Amino acid sequence: MRTTLSRRRLLGSLTAGGFAGLAGCAASGSDDASFTIVPTLDPTGSGDSWDSWGGMTPYWTRVVEPLVWGTDDMQPEPWLATDWTATDETTWVFDLREGVTFHNGEEMTADDVVHSFEENILTERGDFVYGWLHLEPGSVTKIDDYAVEFENTEPFSGFPGTIAHNMIDIQPPEADRQAGDIVGTGPFTLEEMTDGQSLRVERFADYWGGEPEPAELTFRAAEDETTRTDLLESGEVDIVFDPAKSRLSSLRDRDDIALESRQSSGSTFVSINIYREPTDDADLRRALNRAVSQPEIVETVLEGIGEPARGPISTVIDWAADDELPAYERDRDAARDLVAQSSYDGEELTCLVENDMDDGRDVVQILQSDFEAIGVDVDVEVLENAAIQDRTERGEFHLEVGGSQSNSPAADYIMWENFHTMGISNKDLYEAEGTGLHNLGGEVDELIERGFQSSDPEEKRESYVDAQRRIVEEAVVVPLFYREYTVAADAALEGFDLPPIDRLVEWRELTGS
Repeated sequence: MRTTLSRRRLLGSLTAGGFAGLAGCAASGSDDASFTIVPTLDPTGSGDSWDSWGGMTPYWTRVVEPLVWGTDDMQPEPWLATDWTATDETTWVFDLREGVTFHNGEEMTADDVVHSFEENILTERGDFVYGWLHLEPGSVTKIDDYAVEFENTEPFSGFPGTIAHNMIDIQPPEADRQAGDIVGTGPFTLEEMTDGQSLRVERFADYWGGEPEPAELTFRAAEDETTRTDLLESGEVDIVFDPAKSRLSSLRDRDDIALESRQSSGSTFVSINIYREPTDDADLRRALNRAVSQPEIVETVLEGIGEPARGPISTVIDWAADDELPAYERDRDAARDLVAQSSYDGEELTCLVENDMDDGRDVVQILQSDFEAIGVDVDVEVLENAAIQDRTERGEFHLEVGGSQSNSPAADYIMWENFHTMGISNKDLYEAEGTGLHNLGGEVDELIERGFQSSDPEEKRESYVDAQRRIVEEAVVVPLFYREYTVAADAALEGFDLPPIDRLVEWRELTGS
């Protein structure tokens, strides 16, 4: 029987069909059910990745867990913590779930939470984490065996949703995650790692949320989308994230494979250096916006997997704006007029794009053509991530094709890091030269601060929408698209949903036939 899915339906209701026995699929409810999954990033965490833990990343594998999880509508959900209370503007008390067992058989208590934050998260990650979580060393204390207090450095209403992140996990003091000795509380235990190739996890029978269905899961590394697609089509694996877009049509025609897409918390846009000539001229920046057709990029480059954007923040985030923002629809005549009245004098603009950015090369080629059509010359430089960071930190560019994404349901830091003067993107150049990169400063800083600190959802949204409106009016970015991710799977699989944050996919009820 043909399985037909709309792009917005979740995989959890898949109808059984296709070839039995693909890639180690076992009968539904079988005690030895085993599945192989290929995510977009290397699950073994090989190389110099900042989120590498001695052979495993925390994403997808469900070995470790945070205090808070995220719902399908991007709200914080109790997890290892059962509740939390703001006792004043900067202080939070979290009540811990009792009866949670680590994979080593020990019970999780407040001592483990304090150790995980103070020794693992704050000590290992340093200044970046301080700014992200608004915690400093010594700010996490035990109240009793099942209660912990957190003291933020400033009012931060989004704190519970921000720590709903795989990296903010709880492990006991005896674990040594950098050496690969990872002891979590998740539904699966880490059993085997092959550096740069794969890792295998097994069912944890004493999981606090109930024994999971799969006996084991294998996560394979295949960052190239063509390789991932080949593995699925050959039956070597059961599930792949983001198969090759050029082959989506042929995958849809197969009865044994099901496809599903979900809008994510990510967006792609062109960041503009507003403190370097000639992109310091708002008329030139508005001209670049008028040159671009977002629907064309979505349909041609992305094969329809994405949503045309009017702003810089994905609309799955509850305070993101779209309809409330000005629309720069393509109008090349208007764009040429704006170029003519700007300070642009024919100089070449530098546009940076990361070499392994999904669809980055295709997107930037279209942008280069669009900008040249209005008389703006653009030199594209395709660089590795480290080189991009070096160039942007020094402000030696005009345009950068990039974007933002939140891996936790509270996404306040996206506004702060990209567009606040003291955000990570702008702070160094502001302190060194009084400038920054993408920060309008003044009223926009005040709006971001108000939204960041407010505990009133309506006030938060109003402040952030006003900030986004100013950012778009001043053409600080060229919005491109709100990202979607696609999962292709054996059509016989059932029992997992796609949340906006793909790293929060659950596998506990995954079955197949």
